[in-house]
Amino acid sequence: MAEREGQVKILVVDDEPQITTLIKRFLGAAGHEVTTAANGDEAVLRAGDDWDIVITDLHMPGSVDGIGVLKKARETGSADVLIMTAAPEMDSAIQAIRNGAYDYLVKPILLEALAVSVQRCLEKRRLSRELAREKALRSELNDAYNELTRMSRVKHLFGQFVTPEVAEYLLIHGNAMERRGERRIITVLFADVRQFTPFSEAVRPEEAVDVLNDIFARISAAVSREKGIINKFLGDGVLALFGAPLPDECHAKSAARAAIAARDAVEELAESRSRNDRRPLRIGIGVNTGEVVAGCLGTNDRAEYSVIGHAVNLAARLVNEAPPGKIYLGPETVALLGEGFRFGVKDPMVLPGISQPVIATELIGR
Repeated sequence: MAEREGQVKILVVDDEPQITTLIKRFLGAAGHEVTTAANGDEAVLRAGDDWDIVITDLHMPGSVDGIGVLKKARETGSADVLIMTAAPEMDSAIQAIRNGAYDYLVKPILLEALAVSVQRCLEKRRLSRELAREKALRSELNDAYNELTRMSRVKHLFGQFVTPEVAEYLLIHGNAMERRGERRIITVLFADVRQFTPFSEAVRPEEAVDVLNDIFARISAAVSREKGIINKFLGDGVLALFGAPLPDECHAKSAARAAIAARDAVEELAESRSRNDRRPLRIGIGVNTGEVVAGCLGTNDRAEYSVIGHAVNLAARLVNEAPPGKIYLGPETVALLGEGFRFGVKDPMVLPGISQPVIATELIGR
């Protein structure tokens, strides 16, 4: 509207030419764009011209009086209407206000009073625009907040199945979903609950699930503290990754610390169960470092973030050989650890599916 650009469009309606001329000159000198109409009939024909303010006499010859102009202006636009009359009556004033008039002026018009009324009207319109903008902004902010809340809920629920870190990765890279993945050198940790199958046969299913979840919670906490992620729960086992999808230059040391913490936490649980005459459960752990392909693997209908490569296979073989309470490391992991860890016997092992014997080293502690 012209008003927003600093110039106000005003229509003055009166059957007395001297009044329309006076008001036009006065408001025109103030910088407003003023047009006049000689009666109500002429005014309603121009009602669709998008006026900002309409100043109209109340009593005029013709079929349309000031109230008619007022109603038409309110129906066809957003103009504010100022009513003028030389014969003020309480009933007519009330009728004008009820029909939406902004102000009621008495003739003869005092130009100072007219200026004040117009200024008040413009200030009201400015505040109305600001309020409308504020409401629109608030609506946009509410929409954005609701969308963020929804996405946060989705991410939280998604994270319960694929870990929050993988959920974040998929939310960022989900559109690409490149099947080829990317090459990375990472450290893989497998943990497996020993003797869980006979244990689950001897107890109620609910108890088996509760105990398994308790063990998984301790392993997950140890992995999370070292900035690793739980990639999969494999029946009674866990696959954790260090260095993917989140980068970690010290992934081998992070995995080693997590393995020690997980083993100790589960050993503590086993001792607690033994003291309470309940069958203890312990874990074996295999850790290996090497190059893998990491990314979203699967089909268009179902895919998951995963890692593929010899390093993963070797870690899986090591965990199968690790006795309860033991941690076996692949040679690449040992080479990256250096000082700060205590190692046990290095034992050459012939592992299923691995062509050459592997020197597996027991990790005892820090």
